[in-house]
Amino acid sequence: MNYLGHLILAEDNDVSRIGHYLGDFVKGDKATISKQYPEQITKGIIAHRKIDVFTDSHPAVQRAIVLLKADSGRFSSIIVDVIFDYYLIKHWKRFFSEDFESFVRKCYNSLEIIVADEIYPERCREFTRKLIDNDAFHVYSDIEGIHRVLCGIDRRIKRESTLPQAHEHIKLNYPQLEQEFLSFFPDIIDFSSNDI
Repeated sequence: MNYLGHLILAEDNDVSRIGHYLGDFVKGDKATISKQYPEQITKGIIAHRKIDVFTDSHPAVQRAIVLLKADSGRFSSIIVDVIFDYYLIKHWKRFFSEDFESFVRKCYNSLEIIVADEIYPERCREFTRKLIDNDAFHVYSDIEGIHRVLCGIDRRIKRESTLPQAHEHIKLNYPQLEQEFLSFFPDIIDFSSNDI
């Protein structure tokens, strides 16, 4: 799951959204994290990690990765994370009654709290500022936007990657990737609603 997916699986409040978002930026075990952050944020960080484990082992996610593996190699899982946020936006109304625009506004408001508070890692605050300024959650809503996101990830990777070419492979496998997303997403909703 990428950022949007983690945020929608959080409870509907700032603290939970912050915790779910921070999962990729905070290291350490639960005891270490709980010394740095309040209980509800720690809970969100741990939930983020459990969601990642569930996602990585889900058969539909594995099938989606295999679809891209021949052309994208070890970067296939990154591509699937990002493209699943695109499919989430495309099929938003199938899963959620809340309007997407309303949800995005709430997310940006939650993320502004991170940017403004030095309790959060500097790297996270800088990244989050760019994410908000670039209106990333709307960028994810079309394939060209996904291409820009993957090229941005490529610029942050020190070794050569296949991410700049990924949009062509996504287009070739578009219907199958969409079906794998639709197989996966109801399961992750069920998993995350069981008080993880």
